[in-house]
Amino acid sequence: MKRSSLNIRLIITCLGSLILVFVAGCEDYFEYSPYAANIKDSYKNIHKENINNLILADTAKDEIKFAVIADSHYNYRELNEAVANINNRGDIDFVIANGDIADHGYLKEYELFCKQMKSLDMPYLTVIGNHDYRSNGHKIYKQIFGNTNKSFSYNNNLFILFDDVFWESNKTPDTDWLEKKLLYTEQYNKIFVICHIPPYGEQFTDDIEEKYITIMRENNVGISIHGHIHKFQHEEYYNDGVQYLTVESIMDKEYVIITVIEDSIIIEQIKY
Repeated sequence: MKRSSLNIRLIITCLGSLILVFVAGCEDYFEYSPYAANIKDSYKNIHKENINNLILADTAKDEIKFAVIADSHYNYRELNEAVANINNRGDIDFVIANGDIADHGYLKEYELFCKQMKSLDMPYLTVIGNHDYRSNGHKIYKQIFGNTNKSFSYNNNLFILFDDVFWESNKTPDTDWLEKKLLYTEQYNKIFVICHIPPYGEQFTDDIEEKYITIMRENNVGISIHGHIHKFQHEEYYNDGVQYLTVESIMDKEYVIITVIEDSIIIEQIKY
């Protein structure tokens, strides 16, 4: 019996060693928790890299086109097809992913999104959505895509990427920051404010909705662009001269192209 017990202990010890070796060799393929936020260097600061590439490509021209995709969640096949469709056009300057690029805010979801978007032939920028705040999603988002409120200019047009998530962020959107960004905008041809949730969405209180639409109206914003409701909608929602656009979810194989020609903004609903 003593010899048998010794043999069993030896077998268990060997198996334990093999498991440790296997896990150590596979650390790139397994996460200890879906809430992990140990971001690889290759995924960090993607926003900064894309902005730099956009600046290099920014030359004066009569027309620009950019694509807006929204609510990709876990629909990676549809996202991959959208990327291929955009690349095949050959006329898009950049792409904006308007929120809910993850579903549960997991690191693996962000990595899969970035892997798909790496195939784009042009730079892309992102807006944070309410699903992107889940779990450790907010922390992960900031390491990959920078601050949740940011702006850039392209071909003398101003683009403001605004974080308007209420419930999942446990905070009120920073409308003071938004107003400051719109203080001195006379030199720009067009102004675009891009945020995930439309002001008529369920998360906006009446007071904050009124605050947002007043900011748009008083600062000559050409168009306010959103996702979230998984439906294409383009109209002067408040009949005050400001256009509001919501983009269909990528899961329905649809995105939008926006063309800016001098004083005109042209919206195209693209199905693929």
